[in-house]
Amino acid sequence: MQPAKFILFLLGGFALILAIGVEFGSPWLLHFSLDKTGERPGIGITSVACLDLVFAYTIALISVDFLPGIRTVFARIQGIVTFILSLIGLGSAFLLIVVTYNFIMLMVSLLLAVPFGTIAYFAVWGVFDVDGAKIVLSLAMLLKLVGVGFIVASNMSFIKNKGFLFLTICSLGLSFVLGLLHSVPPGFLVSITDAIGALVTAIVILVWALLFFVGSIFAILRAIRSVVPV
Repeated sequence: MQPAKFILFLLGGFALILAIGVEFGSPWLLHFSLDKTGERPGIGITSVACLDLVFAYTIALISVDFLPGIRTVFARIQGIVTFILSLIGLGSAFLLIVVTYNFIMLMVSLLLAVPFGTIAYFAVWGVFDVDGAKIVLSLAMLLKLVGVGFIVASNMSFIKNKGFLFLTICSLGLSFVLGLLHSVPPGFLVSITDAIGALVTAIVILVWALLFFVGSIFAILRAIRSVVPV
């Protein structure tokens, strides 16, 4: 293990943790906007943070390459840990999909229920803190780019890790799309488009959780075969 490369990896991991913290903390970071102007930060950024937890777990898995002393032991329990976490992820993603879909239907129904429903929609969701959300998304994306850069610099072979590569694309891509969903539509529709972005992200999380679930089953079977004579 080369200390310089390990330090780069740790710096990358720390930057990603900061990015996730910024995303999860978006409701509090934009709290003053909500108090002073009535603007709301939405749920899209928080949903991206949930996807980034999957990303962080992938980083934790590949970090074992820097710790050869525990690599063998971890290989035997990795399947069980991933199995449990993927089950939690599947349940959480499904719940998020249901809640977000119902939330979208509520907002759309109110918006179209002229006049009183429309008035209620504008009173609660008619204004969205687009500028604040843009700042949070930009900061989180910058931290993720820096983190991925440090991690790749620590070991170029990580680029060949398909899980790492595709999760990087998903995380940055969905953040970019969410930014478009905040910027392109008229202001009074942004709460709805933000929730649509959250719904798409939740579906992506469900797919990744399912992939991890299937992979964990094969990992458990390999671990059993390695200790049980055939």
